[in-house]
Amino acid sequence: MKTSTAHSRLESLQLAAEECLTRDEAQKILRKADKAHAKLESSAAPFHRPKN
Repeated sequence: MKTSTAHSRLESLQLAAEECLTRDEAQKILRKADKAHAKLESSAAPFHRPKN
């Protein structure tokens, strides 16, 4: 996933989280946000590895 796509996904999830009314909705959004954040971290990982 492109980093710009992941960032926009996290932003849209944040807006949805602010508007949710039930605990179930909030938990569903949190799971999606965790998944998007993990993808963002994994795509950035090669840039943070030390070069040998």
